[in-house]
Amino acid sequence: MQTQEIRRQAMLQAMQVDVWLPRQPLLHAAAAREDLLDWQTPDQLNIAPVLPSAVQHRAPVVETVATVAPQHTAAPTPNRAYVSVRDKLALAQAQPTAKAQPVSAVVAPVVEATAAVTPVVEPSAPIPRFALQILRADNCLLLVDLPTGEAFQSRDPDYQLLKDMLRAAGLTDQPQFLRQGTPFVWPMLRGGQLMGAQHADAARACVRDLLSMELHNATIRAIWLVGQQAVRFGNAEESTPLYSPQPFMDNVQLWSLPSLETVLEQPLLKREIWQSMCAVRNIWQVQHDE
Repeated sequence: MQTQEIRRQAMLQAMQVDVWLPRQPLLHAAAAREDLLDWQTPDQLNIAPVLPSAVQHRAPVVETVATVAPQHTAAPTPNRAYVSVRDKLALAQAQPTAKAQPVSAVVAPVVEATAAVTPVVEPSAPIPRFALQILRADNCLLLVDLPTGEAFQSRDPDYQLLKDMLRAAGLTDQPQFLRQGTPFVWPMLRGGQLMGAQHADAARACVRDLLSMELHNATIRAIWLVGQQAVRFGNAEESTPLYSPQPFMDNVQLWSLPSLETVLEQPLLKREIWQSMCAVRNIWQVQHDE
């Protein structure tokens, strides 16, 4: 998958590695440059170091070439060029002058041929840009939008709202920040040949792979997708209705919610979240009680 190569290129950029050639072929990796594949060590090219003795033996060879070169130099033929020019001028005067074609008649077929050969290039899909914070509260994962791209702070109003929602769900109000608190930012690559390959499908595959890896570290029963970007790239499909549980893997359910900023701006949404929470909380509460 291109997602693996995008991650590999992102790690190389973080280490400031511009040129890198693997020792063996990598699965799903981008094609390597031909000049790197053709590179050989000096031992393979049988290039011996130049010694002073070898330099001394080259001097007679240079003198020999210098003496032989003048013998093969041919003398120029005098006035040959001038004779040919006069013949061409006389022939041009004897023949009638051809009628010049208009420029448009010559250019038009060329333009038509170029238009027929040039393919129509469709504009590429825009690269999505977002930042997500991933946390764990008991047996639930939380994937939350970060509109500013900065990690949560303890006094942020949206983080305080998230803690209230966790208390209402019967979970701990002190969630654990995963990935050492570093947000997941897309696009991962800021340049290079794979910059344009970071489309929406690649972003969705990378986000879902990230969630899958966290499932192996702890027992998870539900994943909260909080915010538009989390809902869009956490679900398998582009459009998924809010408050509707969706299967993920291994009896894990996805629960889609509006963004924390939207709930702060529209307090009436808390009623809808509470009603949906009462309907789906048995997904994590039963297992948590056990």
